[in-house]
Amino acid sequence: MRLHMIFFETSFKTVEPNRGQNKQKIKSISQKCSRKKTLLENTHSLIRKEVLTNESTFASNLKILTETLYNKQCRESASLELNPTQFQLMIEEANPKLKGFFPSMINAIIPKERSAHNKQEAKKSVVAICYMIAGLRNKFVNQFKIEVGLYLAASDTTWEAIDMLSSLGYSAYAKTVADFQKKIQKNHITKVENYFSEKGDFLHIYNVDDYHNIHEIQRPNSVSTSTAKHFATCVTKLVVDCSAVPLTFNGISIHNPNNIEAPRICWYLLNKYGGIFDITYTERQSLWNHDNNVFDTIELLTVHSYDDAIAERKEERSMNGLQLVGFKEQHLHSMQDYLNALQMILDINGKTKHLENRVVPIVANWPGQLFIRKALTHFYASRASGSQSTISQEIESFVPMLGPLHLSLNSREHVMIIYHSFFEQMFHFVFGKNKKLAKKPKPWRINLLLELARSGWIKIKNEVMQKFGSTCKDVEYRTVIDLLDNLIPATLDDNHHPFADAIKKYLPCFNDYYVENIHSRIRANTSPNATAENIIKQAYVIADHDPIFKDTYRKTHHYPYSLPMLNFLSDKTSLFLLNYFCKIFHNQNKCIPIYNNKKRKILKGYKLASLEKEIGLRHLPTAYSTSRPPQLGLCDNCGLQIGVVLACGHGYHPVCYSRRCIYCENFYKNGIFENVNSFLKRMEKGADLLTNDDLDDDNEEEEEESDETISEQADVSAMLAAAISDINYW
Repeated sequence: MRLHMIFFETSFKTVEPNRGQNKQKIKSISQKCSRKKTLLENTHSLIRKEVLTNESTFASNLKILTETLYNKQCRESASLELNPTQFQLMIEEANPKLKGFFPSMINAIIPKERSAHNKQEAKKSVVAICYMIAGLRNKFVNQFKIEVGLYLAASDTTWEAIDMLSSLGYSAYAKTVADFQKKIQKNHITKVENYFSEKGDFLHIYNVDDYHNIHEIQRPNSVSTSTAKHFATCVTKLVVDCSAVPLTFNGISIHNPNNIEAPRICWYLLNKYGGIFDITYTERQSLWNHDNNVFDTIELLTVHSYDDAIAERKEERSMNGLQLVGFKEQHLHSMQDYLNALQMILDINGKTKHLENRVVPIVANWPGQLFIRKALTHFYASRASGSQSTISQEIESFVPMLGPLHLSLNSREHVMIIYHSFFEQMFHFVFGKNKKLAKKPKPWRINLLLELARSGWIKIKNEVMQKFGSTCKDVEYRTVIDLLDNLIPATLDDNHHPFADAIKKYLPCFNDYYVENIHSRIRANTSPNATAENIIKQAYVIADHDPIFKDTYRKTHHYPYSLPMLNFLSDKTSLFLLNYFCKIFHNQNKCIPIYNNKKRKILKGYKLASLEKEIGLRHLPTAYSTSRPPQLGLCDNCGLQIGVVLACGHGYHPVCYSRRCIYCENFYKNGIFENVNSFLKRMEKGADLLTNDDLDDDNEEEEEESDETISEQADVSAMLAAAISDINYW
């Protein structure tokens, strides 16, 4: 710019009229112009040279980048690296000439005005651009393009569309992707066999479950019938630091030769767990040592949400080390179906022999529990009678267990369905009267409502129970207390077999979460119209292929309620409960009993005065189902004035109570014998297919809003404090 200004000033400088000096000045000006012209030409030459040098440097960097990524993929068999920071370190360590190249790409592509979060997300896109540029220069640098192709194939994109994107340089060819899928599926069995040859001496937990490709439409409509495809899934996970458990130890088999013994269960109930049901679960929980039991609230609320795209998902749910044993198209509706599914495990064992005389825990849902036990019952019955069994002796290794995930989910659904009237009123109070609560809500919503009820109750429990006193036997009050304050825990039996010790020590590993997560991933990575063949191929890709591409570029989402919002909702729930208990307090002893037969007066249920709903015996505490329902205001043993009311609903004087409620104890014993006999009858003589009694009454969840928008901003905590103070004035 300065050269141009000098030239301008010199060229247009005013010339004085003295002609004697004109020639000399003209000569001087001519010389200066010549020098300036030379200077300008040199400057332009330098600029052109610098531009050419920069272009040459950029081109050479792209060449070096391509060579680097080619070596990483084809010679070092390195995994795809999509983390921007790690990608930069990788290419710079591989070739120091690339130092500064990736930052220069970022500076050239990403505007500085973007937010820090958006910049970080855009850096991932720059990594993708680097891989695609390298792929354009060398067709063998195709790691990234194969990942794109796999994602497109999983989304049921047509071959033509994939090939079109391949022509643009974004994806690998459809045939390349298909060959890659086939290679994964073909190598899977060898991979699993090698795994068990190396890790077979350790205890493994197996999951067997059915998968169907229903995404949203769950019933036939007027133009199409249901086209759901069903598959059997078997996965296994290593229990770290736990050796395989022998099938027989000191002459004691893992299997009870008498199958299930009702007297044995009753003995444990009376001698080890006597009185355990007489106090509420919350009271027992207060006696525990909580130092090592600090749980994450969001984690507990998402326990039945298998979507691993939730941002709050914990690392232990990452499925590390999980092995897909097999995935094939078939139903799981009969004993033979489960025997066919277990054959996936036995086929591998035929080569590795890792299950010989060892326990194989199968964590499954109710049909899995039913039919595997049924197969064991048939096998041992044939052995006892000396006849030839059609069931292989290898069935002995399998120990079916009802998974804690299914047990938890079923229990919560059961509570929600039975007490739906209560939860519906609570739901409307907290979220608004215009909101809809389905008859069978989705698991995440059930968890939310149960947690709100629990946390809301804890905040007001002491004040409410003090107001009603320890002798209140009002039906509705005892029913709500039983709901809010009582949860009967599952207990484990012990026959001194080492498997019992393994269960106690590694209880969290005996989980059916893994197969549910696999199913969630398969559903998320397949389309509703995918063929059975494509679903099977995709299942093996998910199991054996690092999902780094999808994990990097997909959008995660958060649980809809933050901890402050949950606390706000909990306070609102406390307000609802206080209002409800206030009504109960003023309506004490006004519930109307309902009888099946007016002459015999067989109690059927009650019409609750405050809830204004009729409820059956299953809604009420245990005492109302016994041979002696509670007597208002009286001791249920001597008939005199009451002393204290137990969790079951019966009341006793301290002298009359011998650390056990005799009426409920008899009820439990009768129930144990009745259910065990029914189960054994089903094992020995029942149908080998699922019946209507084995299925849920309503398997379908109603459509409902995904979440509730909370617009209220009132200081609920202050309102709650005032409401608690007002308890004294009820």
